[in-house]
Amino acid sequence: MHTVPHHAAGQECKVWAGSGGHAGLGNEVQITVSGEEGVIARKVLYPEGEAEVVSSEFDVPQGELHIAVNHEYTEGALGTRVRVMEWNIWGGGRSAGGQENVEQIIEVIRHENPDVLFTIETYASGEKMLEGINEGLPEHLRYSGIKVTNQAAHQPNDDNLWIFTRYPVIKQYPIISHAGLMSGFHFGGVKIQLPDGQEVNLFNTWLYHDGWAWDAVNQTVGEITYGIPRTYTNAEIVATDLQPRRMQMIRKILYENYPRLLTGDSSPIIMAGDFNTMSAEDWSSRFADAPGHAGLVLQWPVTTLIQEEGFIDTYRWANPDAARDPGSTWSPYHGFGMAPGRIDYIWTKGQEIRVLDSYTVDEMLPEHQNRAVPFYSDHAAVVTDLMIRNRNRLPGGPPQVEHVVPRFQMTATSTSEHAGYEASKAIDGNRDTMWHTEWAPQEPLPQSILLDLGDVYNVTGLDYQTRTDFKPDGIVTGYNIYVSSDGESFMKIADGVWEHDYSPKKADFSAGGVRFIKLEATQGSGNAASAAEIKVRFQP
Repeated sequence: MHTVPHHAAGQECKVWAGSGGHAGLGNEVQITVSGEEGVIARKVLYPEGEAEVVSSEFDVPQGELHIAVNHEYTEGALGTRVRVMEWNIWGGGRSAGGQENVEQIIEVIRHENPDVLFTIETYASGEKMLEGINEGLPEHLRYSGIKVTNQAAHQPNDDNLWIFTRYPVIKQYPIISHAGLMSGFHFGGVKIQLPDGQEVNLFNTWLYHDGWAWDAVNQTVGEITYGIPRTYTNAEIVATDLQPRRMQMIRKILYENYPRLLTGDSSPIIMAGDFNTMSAEDWSSRFADAPGHAGLVLQWPVTTLIQEEGFIDTYRWANPDAARDPGSTWSPYHGFGMAPGRIDYIWTKGQEIRVLDSYTVDEMLPEHQNRAVPFYSDHAAVVTDLMIRNRNRLPGGPPQVEHVVPRFQMTATSTSEHAGYEASKAIDGNRDTMWHTEWAPQEPLPQSILLDLGDVYNVTGLDYQTRTDFKPDGIVTGYNIYVSSDGESFMKIADGVWEHDYSPKKADFSAGGVRFIKLEATQGSGNAASAAEIKVRFQP
């Protein structure tokens, strides 16, 4: 890490890194440039014998620059470069100009040359697109097309989600539906195998559009800009994620669907699609004064939840300055409006994945610009270049992945709970709800919460999230943990003391054949106990 004084504020710069002829660069090099407010540029590079590497361009802020260059030296091939593309093509690609437009969308896809393509609103164009993108390709570069939305109710014209890939598909996951909420129209996926044997899970996603998030932001930015009284408060804007379905849908996806499909499978994940909401990172206080933000700070709950589950927003990782690179995907057809509308994403999860670059496609190819329409779809496409490392070639060998018992199969009871603060609230995936012991009248400690894991596991620990409303009572500071295979006979496996603060807590232990875990609060602030969330870790 180097701290660099400079006189280049406001200028566009790059960072060059080289060995100076004294030693070779590593097989993998990562350059990270940070200012006082956070990361402003980063780049993962593979020198392949070159004497120097160069970061992406960035606008130099006031204050000091911190530059870190990390090298990894590994013999042999590191993994597979994979280009991923996501595109909502709007009404089967026909809404901006019928079959001619579909043909031109195929040309754009061939121009971008993705290895994996996620399409949304594919609507009866999947087979034609597959034929078109495969035309003239040699066998080893040809795509297979997977109709994710394959339920009979959506055939033949509402097959929303498709995945196209050049890699062998070794599994298509069954659709998990939730009555009245979501089906294969909204989420589903496959597993592929890369040439080096590394497996990757692919999931395509469409979250409900009503409660139109961008519209409320765009209107508010316009009102602030022109001095018009505001229609919406900040709270009302972000509440568009809560009504009517988006928050419910992402909770099902994160806490039930993909955990149920991937139980015991630690392969990396690519989850892409049209999420119909905005980025909490883009709308943080750091970028309140960015163009089109009008001072707004908006903690978008859907994207916050995705990031809390360990997913990386690949566009923002590769382009960390939201003022310089807004990445709007809504709408190159209708106009980008007053506020940037980044509602399409490629998310990744897994220690094997490196983000190399990411950009949007929002302009027509030169040969198509004589048409009367401004773009092929009401959404821009997102393209991300990845290096997917082979886990067996990671430094130190394959990562030891700890799994979390899926919430959907757990149940919870307690020795004490206040009405509305039942034990089930500690495993519902919502940090805004909680279990709390009875306070009217107060039932003093010790009190306990008992988790039925729904199956037998080799457990390795428990994670405890304190209440997140930051009120003083109920923070567990002293605890015992018991385990059982039958729910009748319990053995104490751990005890300890946690700090009296609101940070997440952990208890590490090891026990095999466990079906039930009891967390007993022996001490707590206000002589009470509470838990916003409890997770149980295990090894398959």
